[in-house]
Amino acid sequence: MIGRNAPGRVVALSPHFDDALMSVGGLLAALDAPVTVVTVHGGVPPDGTASEWDRLCGFASGAEAARARALEDRRACGVIGADPVHLAYPDGIYGAPSSLDALTEVIERLVTEDALVLVPAAVCRHADHHRTRDAALAALAGLDADVWLYADQPYAGRSRHWGGPGAESLADDVWRDRMAPAVTRFGLAEARTVRLTARDWAVKHRAVLAYASQLVPLATYAGHFLAFEGPLNTELVWRVGARPVAARPVREERTEAR
Repeated sequence: MIGRNAPGRVVALSPHFDDALMSVGGLLAALDAPVTVVTVHGGVPPDGTASEWDRLCGFASGAEAARARALEDRRACGVIGADPVHLAYPDGIYGAPSSLDALTEVIERLVTEDALVLVPAAVCRHADHHRTRDAALAALAGLDADVWLYADQPYAGRSRHWGGPGAESLADDVWRDRMAPAVTRFGLAEARTVRLTARDWAVKHRAVLAYASQLVPLATYAGHFLAFEGPLNTELVWRVGARPVAARPVREERTEAR
């Protein structure tokens, strides 16, 4: 298990609907504390807009997709006994990205000193994941919260090194550039690879199945990600160091499809 001490509560920050549960759903289900899953880009975009991903999932508009996916997220969180919170920022693919300053202020209000906080490591090139991570680390720098980065799925599972021995070193190897803003400022004090038991996998699997609108397109993107021995059976987290150093400029990432 992770954590310095028994947490008073757990807050998992998810850039979009499904990111947190696909990445650390087994861990969240096993933690003995109240869990809140915060979808940062959980807002409804203007009617009439639709991304290529929305269309692949069978939606005629981004608004329709957001409403349906919010319902899916509530069902998925119900499976693991978590409380879902959806912030009002739409997915960055629809237009102007969420402001780092605004995200930082919101996250500061969501987290308390006794919390264990799970933050996306942003191992992908999706700008929303990078904004979520960087805003969270800025917000949490002054708190004595227990902060862990998690390897984002389904992106992490596409690495040929995923799930094998020494996967913790992916932060220094395959994903070095993408994780640099976090590693440079804070360092990674500890790494844990969690391989789910059959019982924990069954719970996570039920939760992931609740994101039904995403599963067929994801299968074409990420292969057999729902298989019991597939990439979702492994969860990788790194504990963030406590003392940040001077911030360096953060290079904006392009948005990666899915």
